[in-house]
Amino acid sequence: MEFLIRPFRRDADRPILVDDAGGEPTVVASRPLAEVRGAQEEIVRSDAKVAELLLNLVRETARASNDETQLMSVIAEFAFHAFPSATHHVLALKDPDAPGGFRPLIARSRSGDEPDVTLSRTIVSRVISEGLAVLVTHTEKDMAKVDSIALSGLQTAICAPLTQGDTAFGIVQLDIRNPGKGVFTSRDVDLLSVFASQVSLALDHLHLFQQQRRALQSTINALVHSLTLKDPETAQHSERVQAVALEIGREMGLSGRELEILGVAAILHDLGKQGVRDDVLFKPDRLTEGEREEMAHHAAYTQTILDKIEYPEQLKEVPKIAAYHHEKMDGSGPFGIPGAEIPRASRIISVADVFDALMSPRTYKDPMSVDQVVGILEKGKGVDWDPLVVSALRQIIPDLEHTLYAAPAPGAVPDAEPLDEAA
Repeated sequence: MEFLIRPFRRDADRPILVDDAGGEPTVVASRPLAEVRGAQEEIVRSDAKVAELLLNLVRETARASNDETQLMSVIAEFAFHAFPSATHHVLALKDPDAPGGFRPLIARSRSGDEPDVTLSRTIVSRVISEGLAVLVTHTEKDMAKVDSIALSGLQTAICAPLTQGDTAFGIVQLDIRNPGKGVFTSRDVDLLSVFASQVSLALDHLHLFQQQRRALQSTINALVHSLTLKDPETAQHSERVQAVALEIGREMGLSGRELEILGVAAILHDLGKQGVRDDVLFKPDRLTEGEREEMAHHAAYTQTILDKIEYPEQLKEVPKIAAYHHEKMDGSGPFGIPGAEIPRASRIISVADVFDALMSPRTYKDPMSVDQVVGILEKGKGVDWDPLVVSALRQIIPDLEHTLYAAPAPGAVPDAEPLDEAA
């Protein structure tokens, strides 16, 4: 399985599997994966606290299932909660490109540090190949023979495979590295088997989610590329509108899912211009009234195109938000939607769209100065644009000038006419 998750461990060039070199650890107890279901039922029946813990694990991993960072934190937190004697927790995936063939996603001590990771090649190979959850220990004699074990202070560990169907794709291990901190028992092996089973399901779900996101991203990239082939200037405009819209969104307190929706809709908002006749789209002069009406149809074309894409649940509003970027607060936009009903993300894109269009040179005009653009936006507040969005834009203009736009040209065009074809 391929994951996008970045490893927690700092030194990613060091292999985490080490040879036992004559100090092979002793397997004290084991549990075949085929018996995990029975172990789970027995644990749930016999211990109400553990049953509640597992239920919470299912609930929390489901809640964090699409957020890789949060999911790793949930897994680590529950591991230390479920195994109070454990001092260290490691979760690693098979990765042929990683040193030693394994890549750690979690490498944590109970205190929150990220320690060096060393796993027994013998034990990991057995856990993976035989599908076993095991309890291993090292005698003082063993530890004297193996530098990596002596360095870590490992006394005892429990290790279980992460599986998809009958295939193991990684391991989860809990260690006790300090003498006197307690011991693991065979019951811990059973509990780890159940814990690993739930973690496997959560990682499998994350893997599928990431596959879907990569597929969607490739679709978005293809659409933007198609726009680049038709009209490179519009494609570049869309990228700048996305950048401006995201900065406005952050200034207005948007985060997470709202920002993601905003970013996707912004980059695709002008996709429908591919449906506009070339002699209108590329006309070097101002458009006639009839041509403006034809150009205005690009918002509907955008929705028609984007409606044909299958989105994950959290992005289903993208076509509508992208299409409504020309709606006006007074309801006079192409779809006739009044301000209260226009999605906030559409209102943000609308302001970002006009800002970039007026700040950027066109074949028929020079770029306007910031003061001129702000004056136009201020004049249209409450009629054309959301006053809150315009106010947020004003707060971030210095940053935008520094990152996206050159200093205003001294001979900027003073009139406020270009609004009809600004986008």
